[in-house]
Amino acid sequence: MNLMMTGLPAYSLAERDRRWNLANQLMEEEQVDALIVYGDREGAFPAVFNPDTYFTNERPGSIVIFPKGEEPISVVFLATAVEDHIQARYTNTQGWIRPENMYVGKMGGHIVSILEQRGLAESSFGVIGLEPYPPYYFDGAIPYNTWNSIQKGLPHAVFKPVGRRFFALSAVKSQEELDVLRRSARIGEQMCQAMLEATKPGVRENEIYAAAMNACAMHAGFTASILMGSGPEFVGWGLPAWTYRPEEPRIIQEGDIILAEVFSSFGMLETQHQPSIAVGEVHPDFELAAAAARQSYENGVKELAHGALFGDVVKAMNKPMQEVGGWHVHPLIHSINPFGLIGVGDEIARLPEAKDYGNVHPIPSIGLDTELKAGMVFAFEPNCAIGKKVINLGGTVVVGEQGGIELNNNSTRLMRASW
Repeated sequence: MNLMMTGLPAYSLAERDRRWNLANQLMEEEQVDALIVYGDREGAFPAVFNPDTYFTNERPGSIVIFPKGEEPISVVFLATAVEDHIQARYTNTQGWIRPENMYVGKMGGHIVSILEQRGLAESSFGVIGLEPYPPYYFDGAIPYNTWNSIQKGLPHAVFKPVGRRFFALSAVKSQEELDVLRRSARIGEQMCQAMLEATKPGVRENEIYAAAMNACAMHAGFTASILMGSGPEFVGWGLPAWTYRPEEPRIIQEGDIILAEVFSSFGMLETQHQPSIAVGEVHPDFELAAAAARQSYENGVKELAHGALFGDVVKAMNKPMQEVGGWHVHPLIHSINPFGLIGVGDEIARLPEAKDYGNVHPIPSIGLDTELKAGMVFAFEPNCAIGKKVINLGGTVVVGEQGGIELNNNSTRLMRASW
């Protein structure tokens, strides 16, 4: 199916004002004079840290200074971001930062100079970027030298981490954001379908990967990477090894399972999709794992309702894995847009080879006592391993009033290649 390019969702000035009002609410609640919002470099996938774009609707990778009651200031990393801003003015593309509020030079010393110029050198600041942002930034996202320069340059300022409260306020999506997410999910479905259609014995992993990347671009989406592996048994989880080591991509054979995690992004809102593709007849343990993963998915969708505790959702998703004696390669569920909540099942077993390594600490569950609100967004990735036979299913689900609202379908069941 070819997604039409007309009528794509976009953000209105009303959405801008809603987010800027949220920033002022955050400052009022935290009793600070301004926000300092760190945005990671663009292309920092598979998990981008981009709260800067939440307030700018511009390229990611800036530091936003947001004085209470005023418009935000964006400090970008290169002059090319300004050139893009100028180009957008020619075409009337909707960005939210005025030219006089955009500076080049994303360094701590320059941030200090701007704050001094704006009379904010002795202010109190709420900072987004200092707190853990799992699963990739357990020590926070702001680089040491940047943060050290800001602290030393502003000895009379007060700094307060406010990332957790920002998560709580921004996690509930507006109708405009949900429209953008639905578009992202449709693109992700096309990527999964392209992978399925490209799968047959004799093709290489990179050909399947390429099919998904092409589908993403063809439908005006963005992705920087796909997690992927294949084989008659496969227990890894990450980028294909041939993307970071000089080696041959594996050739697909009958009896293989292809496991992937697809990241689809539209308008800086991401959906995640978890295709597992069976190539012909597969080992019965794969079928058992797939049934448990699918039941886990269904349990989670049923429980993902407004007012539920996140921990109860995780418990319901873990139950089918316990019943079949399965173990987990990675978490069962986590929040997205933004990250923050992570639900991990019981670690019933671990590969015996793990004892050969140093301290192997699993990712912990985070935020199990959080009360869910309608409009929060979660990546469902129930994964079940029976020995070395792993199946991973799932997609993106929004918290609804009575249960989860599914944004995609095809990767939520074991997919079966035909040729």
